Amino acid sequence: MNRLLPLTAVLLCLDACQSTPDVPNAPDVAAPVAATPEPVQSEPLDPEHIEASMVSVEGLPKEEISTAELTRQLGPPARVAKGAVECGGVLATEKSPVGDIWYYGKTIYEVNGNRAVLTSFDVTAGKYRGKIGQLVLSQNTTLEDVRRYFPRAAKAADKPSTGRPGEEMYLPFYDKNVPMDGSLNLLFKEGRLQEVLFFSPC
Repeated sequence: MNRLLPLTAVLLCLDACQSTPDVPNAPDVAAPVAATPEPVQSEPLDPEHIEASMVSVEGLPKEEISTAELTRQLGPPARVAKGAVECGGVLATEKSPVGDIWYYGKTIYEVNGNRAVLTSFDVTAGKYRGKIGQLVLSQNTTLEDVRRYFPRAAKAADKPSTGRPGEEMYLPFYDKNVPMDGSLNLLFKEGRLQEVLFFSPC
């Protein structure tokens, strides 16, 4: 019996340590909330735009290259239209304000001096294709495919183009959410993609 007394005392002591005395509830005090900064607008005002960096072209040099490199990759052009670039074009300079157009079938390059840049490419032959992010631009691309990504822009393409047969869709170019002068124009015929045009206004 004497051995049980010390054990009982220890257990009672432990029980007393774990119990909490009755204390009136303290009023609920909300933890201070850190002031949250205003959200930074990461989306442009026009949600249906494309960043220039989203566009890629397979099988063709898209960025500005030399004419020597262009002919090395694609050969000589099928046809050259001298001084045919309107409004000076992308490559215009004070010394050379008007550029030429080099035709590779329906694929077109603006050429000024020894510089060249892709202005449009044809997808109907299946030789070239492009991408806007995950959206493939090829001979198999339909207006419905593009409508899933850009419904508002596609709605405008429901009306046939006044300048050429078929439907046209215009996607504004942005560079890091800053609007640029120009757009990517997708030209359709009977709902199927025909041509991709890098458009720059006058």
